[in-house]
Amino acid sequence: MSLVVLNILVVLLGLCLGSFINVVIYRLPRAEDGFSVSRPRRSICPNCQASIAWYDNLPLLSYAVLGGACRHCKTRISWRYPLVELMAGLLTLAVFHHTGLLTYYQAWMSPAVWVRTLAGLYFVLGLLAITFIDLDEMIIPDVITLPGMVLGLAAAALAPDPGLIGRLAGIKLFQMGVHDLRLLSIIGSVGGLILGGGLIWIIFQAYYLVRREEGIGGGDMTLLAMIGANLGWRSVLVTIFLGSVIAMLAAIGMAVRQGEFRLTMKLPFGPFLSLAALIFMFFGEALLRWYLG
Repeated sequence: MSLVVLNILVVLLGLCLGSFINVVIYRLPRAEDGFSVSRPRRSICPNCQASIAWYDNLPLLSYAVLGGACRHCKTRISWRYPLVELMAGLLTLAVFHHTGLLTYYQAWMSPAVWVRTLAGLYFVLGLLAITFIDLDEMIIPDVITLPGMVLGLAAAALAPDPGLIGRLAGIKLFQMGVHDLRLLSIIGSVGGLILGGGLIWIIFQAYYLVRREEGIGGGDMTLLAMIGANLGWRSVLVTIFLGSVIAMLAAIGMAVRQGEFRLTMKLPFGPFLSLAALIFMFFGEALLRWYLG
């Protein structure tokens, strides 16, 4: 099978996963209304509650054929649905290339590569779901981040990755007598989890001490812990820095658009942390090499 065909198949897989992520984004925050990821079994129109047939639920294609409207009530369907599907397709392709599954033939025979790929898929699609849930509801569901932590730790043990500990810390630990790659990988993952959750907790406490109000949510703490568990301790520092810069630019843009800047302006931090984590995942090593000269 040619590489082009494999790439197309992987993108199609990602589009289907993106359709499921749309279900997660809509239903998870509505658990109190009786929704769950598996209930109702078929997708429904948010406006008229009519069941959506399978041929009206094909990623990207159905949206284009229906002209972005419900077949039954003709209510416009948000452009975000095909956008999420497209983003999921591209992220899935990026993960497959990042782990080497579409780059090296031998990788298909490696259980470690498959573990990394599956963990990476959950991670990037989890970040995608968290981004839009946080934008809509200002919450980050633990039901996404907690399994993400476990998968990150499991992948570090089952498919050791020296990138989790980093070169400099790896050399230091090697000189101290830690020579096992699996142990170094686990240390990097556990350290990332603890550092991610711990830093957000410190920021939360400091903000509350000064302002006597919550400035950052507990969901951001579990999100950053998940990022650290999957990408290692260095990712936590880079993600907080990049996420804060991107959030600041977004706040300035909103202030310019609204014509005023308010200290009480509320922005969900999850989308910015998620974007920064994706940047680190795919370009982090190059960024660190450039920064460290």
